[in-house]
This record gives sequence, structure tokens and C-alpha cells, in this order.
Amino acid sequence: MRLLFTECYLTGQKIPRGITHSLQHIGLISSAFNTDSTSVSPAPGMKEKRTTVEIIDTDPPSEFEQVDKQRHFGILHYTVTDRFRKLMFIALVNLVILTGVFLFLFFLITRLDKKHEDIPISSTPHTYLDITTTSAPTTSAPTTSTPTTSAPTTSTPTTSTRTTSTPTTKTKTTATTTRPSDYADCKRNQKSTFFFAYSHGLTADQVLNTWNFTSENLKSCFETYSSGQIDVTNDIYSITSSGSFSGIYDALLNGLPKSAESIKDPSESNDVLFFIDAFFESEVTYYGATLFIITKRLPTDNDISDLVFKLQTYHAYVTLVVSENSLGGSSPEPLYRLASETNGLCIFTEDDNIQQVWIILLVSKYWVLHQTPTWLPSTWPTYLVYSFNAEVANSGSTTLPVFDSPLVGYYYICMTLQDHGILDKFRMIHLEWNNGESPNSGSFKETLESHTAIYGNTTYVRKGPFKLDDVLYNMTLGFEYSYGKTNILQIRIYSVSAVDFWVPYNN
Repeated sequence: MRLLFTECYLTGQKIPRGITHSLQHIGLISSAFNTDSTSVSPAPGMKEKRTTVEIIDTDPPSEFEQVDKQRHFGILHYTVTDRFRKLMFIALVNLVILTGVFLFLFFLITRLDKKHEDIPISSTPHTYLDITTTSAPTTSAPTTSTPTTSAPTTSTPTTSTRTTSTPTTKTKTTATTTRPSDYADCKRNQKSTFFFAYSHGLTADQVLNTWNFTSENLKSCFETYSSGQIDVTNDIYSITSSGSFSGIYDALLNGLPKSAESIKDPSESNDVLFFIDAFFESEVTYYGATLFIITKRLPTDNDISDLVFKLQTYHAYVTLVVSENSLGGSSPEPLYRLASETNGLCIFTEDDNIQQVWIILLVSKYWVLHQTPTWLPSTWPTYLVYSFNAEVANSGSTTLPVFDSPLVGYYYICMTLQDHGILDKFRMIHLEWNNGESPNSGSFKETLESHTAIYGNTTYVRKGPFKLDDVLYNMTLGFEYSYGKTNILQIRIYSVSAVDFWVPYNN
């Protein structure tokens, strides 16, 4: 095939035949062609010059020659390989970082679990002030308790001897002098005693980690710090007191739970009620005291009237943390009622939540520590300003007593969700506080799903802090439970600022 060209007589350029037709009307080229050559007639007055152009048309080159193909695919292969290597490198770096994070958490948890094993146990003997409980056969004339007191010696550990026989009555005797807690000028905000007691049915980790967290928060908040152990197999129990947390640390380490010393009979009750009563015979200030007790066993004694009287008389607060897998007595009702009638709290929780457990959960984009002690008002310097025990059943709402907020400031709202463990009947609560003239009116809602995501099966919730004005707030509680059994909910409000009054009791 031949391509024919025409040379323009004005510009001298060679123009393919296909374009000549469009140029003919302007007289730039001639329309005379033949199959072998192109002839152009000159314009009038110009000498004719004939040019013949012959082009042999060949097949156009393919899109890629062999060399071009090799070069193209070589570049493509290099690019893909380079990007793949970069992706693999990024993935490897991410894997190393995640592995490091998990190893850190593993060693952190392992370190907390073994922490008590690395602390030397002191073998220094302690000086004991004996409080002896004797047994006598039951007769028609009952034996009564005659408490006497002694001068305060807060740094001296106290040991009480307990013996039992059947039938028995308990008698306590002490030296005679004036109790520090009997002073007539005891005021609301004077420093008092923090008492920490624990059951030997727990583990050493649960006790020591809870103590470490509590001691860190309550430094310098109390005049005296006391600790003691319950549910031991021997007949000796001790209450150790000091002016600082560190002063009783050795005694705590010596008394950490050991499986050999814990009660083996699952039906045997504990002596937590007897132990609380013994606290009021020790050499400490009782007025405004805080009692924080964690226990694995339930009592079988249902008579709490004497303890209620003492706790109310001295305005002492008790917080009871009870294992959901309790042994001993068949009902937690005495412990829960004791807290209800003395403005205290009684919660039920899983064993793993009793200690400071470093389980990290991603909840609402925040990392939270799953631990019971941090939720409880007994482990923080707070001040009770509202207390009510609400009876609820099925679904509905109830009006609570008005909350007379004493000052402008921040408040925590704490409450139980059931009066027993396990968390099986609770579905929802909705607490509202309202004053038409206060912009700080508000509410919170807790459902079973939102609660278990953070607290697990613990029968307790803490909300806040909420900023409130010094006005009257109308309180309303909405609730939903699975079926008709009545539950008594302990509702407490705490101020972060000190107040100068005691909250009335709601029995």
C-alpha cells in the first residue's frame, strides 16, 4: 500500500492526501492525483515544479516490543514487591508493639498476684492486751456483759481469746477507766478510727491488695488505724491498732490468710458480728469510726440489735463486702440489715472483684480498672449527707424523701441494686433529682447491660461526682425487677466537702 502526499506550494510542507480535499477550496493545492504520484499545478504566472513522493506503507509496530514488555513488567514487579515489603514491615512493627503490650500486662498481673510473696514476714512478737471470753453452762439466770474500759493506747496490738463450749454465753472484761469515745465533746469532723477486718476464707492477694489501695487513699484521714482477722481455726483473734497505716503493716503481713488456718467446714458460720462487737471493746476512738469488712462466710446469728445500738450511738459506719460464693450461714439478711439500719452499705460481689484486680476493659472508649475497693465510699474521704432504704418490687416508680443539699459542691450517689447476691433480679433503675430553680437538676439510669459491662455481677453502683446547689431536690426512683420479691435498696449520697451534721437513721 502506498500513501500519497501533496506538497503545499506556499509552505513547502508535505500534506497527506486525506487532507487535500479540505484545502482545495482555498487554492493551496491541486486536485490532480494519480495512483503513483502527486502532481501540483502552479498558480498562474509561476513556473511549474513537479515533485513526486513515494512512501511504502508497512504494518504499524505492535504496542510493546519484546524489550518494552520486559521493561514494563519489570517495573511493575518492582513496584508491587516494594509495596508488599512495606506493608509486611508495618504489620511486623504492629505485631511487635501488640506483643509488647500483652507481655507488659501479663507481667503486671503476675507481679500483683505474687506481690505478697516478695514481702518478708516479720517474726517480731507483739505485746497483747488480753480480752478474755469465757464460757459457762446455761442456767436460769442469764449471764450479762459488763463492759469496762481502759485508757487509750492506740499503738498497742490487742489480742482476744475466744473459747467455746455448749451451751455458752459470752462475757467480756477489760480494765476500768474512761473510754476515749465517751468524751462528751465529740464532733462530726473530728478524726476517728478506720477498722479493716477480713475473712480467712479469702486469699492473701485479695486482702493485701485491698489494704494497699485503701491505705494509699486514706493517709492522714484518721486518728487511728486498726486491722483484724476473722474465720480462723484457732481460738485466738487480734485487733491491732496504730496511729498510721505503716504501724500495723507488720501485723497485717503476719495475719494474711493461709489455707491451713482457714475453716474447712463449709457449714460453719463466721464470727463477723462477734468481731464487730469486740471492736467496741478495743482501745480506740469509736465516735465516727469507719468499719470496712470483707468476708467469705455468713453468720448464723440473726440478733443484731446490740450492734445496731452501738453503731448508731457512736455514729460509726460499716461497709460489708460479701462474697457471692459465701459459706457458713444460709442467709446474708443479718449483715444487710445491719448496714441498712446504721446508714452503712452491704454489697455482694464475685471473689475476683474483692481485690484490686488489673483487668482492663475498653468501655465507652475509656480504660477502666475492674476493682471493688475504688467504688466504695469507705475507701475515700467522703461525708454522708443523705441515706434512705427504698423497698421495690416488679416495675414502677416511687418518691423518695427530699434531699436537702447542704452546700454548693460535688456529690457522689451510691446505692445497692439488690439486697442479696447473685445479681439475678435487677433489670433497671432510674434515679432523678429535681429542683425547678436549679440548673443542676439531673438523673442517671443503670441497666443490667450497662452495669455488668463495668461492675460485673456486683450488687452496687456509684455515680458522680455531680455538681449540686444548696437547695431542696425532689427525689424519684424508677425501677424494674424480674419478679415480685421485694428488694431493699440502700441509697446514699456523699459530699466531697465536710459537713457539720449527722444523717438521721432510716430503720
